[in-house]
Amino acid sequence: MTVRVRAFAKLNLSLRVVGRREDGYHEIVSDVQTIDLADRIEIELRGADLRVENDLPLSGPDLAERAAAVLLEHKDAELGVSIRICKGIPVGAGLGGGSSDAAAVLTTLDRLTPPRLPFETLCSIGAGIGSDVSLFLHGGRVRMGGRGERVSRRLGTAVWFALVVPPVHCDTASIYARWDARGGDASTDEPALGENDLLEPALETHPELIPYHEAVASVGGVYQGMSGSGSTFYATFDDARAAERARIELDERLPDAAVFVCRPTTLGHNGGERP
Repeated sequence: MTVRVRAFAKLNLSLRVVGRREDGYHEIVSDVQTIDLADRIEIELRGADLRVENDLPLSGPDLAERAAAVLLEHKDAELGVSIRICKGIPVGAGLGGGSSDAAAVLTTLDRLTPPRLPFETLCSIGAGIGSDVSLFLHGGRVRMGGRGERVSRRLGTAVWFALVVPPVHCDTASIYARWDARGGDASTDEPALGENDLLEPALETHPELIPYHEAVASVGGVYQGMSGSGSTFYATFDDARAAERARIELDERLPDAAVFVCRPTTLGHNGGERP
C-alpha cells in the first residue's frame, strides 16, 4: 500500500531573535503559519531497507530520511520503507520544506507501524531532527520559542498571502552569523506582524534581494514580511482578489522569481491528525 501526503510550507509572520544559547543555537520568538504550498510525498512499506528519492539535489542531509530512520529505530521496527518526495516548496527560501517533509514522514510512518506513539514523543523525536519539525507536527498558526522546538497554538485568520521567491538561496547559518556580526542586538519586545530581525542581515548578506523586498513592500497589503532567514518575501491580504492582483503585478515586475498566492492551513500536512 502506498500512502500519499502533501507536506505544507510555512511563513514566519514575525521573528524576534532573543539571544544566542550556549549550544550555539539562537533563541527566537516567532509567530508562524503553515500554508498550502506543498511537497508531495509517497510512503510505502516494502523491501528490506530504507530508500528515499528526492527530485531535487540537496546540499545537506535529507531530513525525511533521518526522520524515518529515527522513528523505525525508536519502535525497533525492522521494516523496509520506500519514500518518494516531489518538491513543490522552493529550497533555501525560508519556507521549511525539509522540516515539513520530516514531520509528514514521522506522522505517516508512525500510523503505518502501530502501536501509535504519543504526540509528545513524536514532538521530542522531531525536535532532535530539526528546529522547525515540531511546528509542522502541530500545523496551523503557532508561536515558536527556544530554537523552535517550543510550540503553542495561536488563533489564525482567513487571509491570503502573495509570495515572491527570488532565485537566491539563503543559508540560515550565514544569516545568523551576520546577525551576530552586527552586534546581536537581542530584544524581548513583542514582534509586530511582518517584523523579522533577520531581514537586515539577509539584505546585507545578499544585496541582490533588495529589489524583491522593495517590490513586495510596494504592492500594499495588511502587512509584509520575510519568512525565516530568507529568501521568500510575502504580503498579506484580506481578500483573494487583492492577493491575485498583487501576484499578477509581482509576476510582471519580477520575471525571474517564483510568485504564488497561498492560503493558511490548519495542519502541517494533509495526511495527519491534529493532537
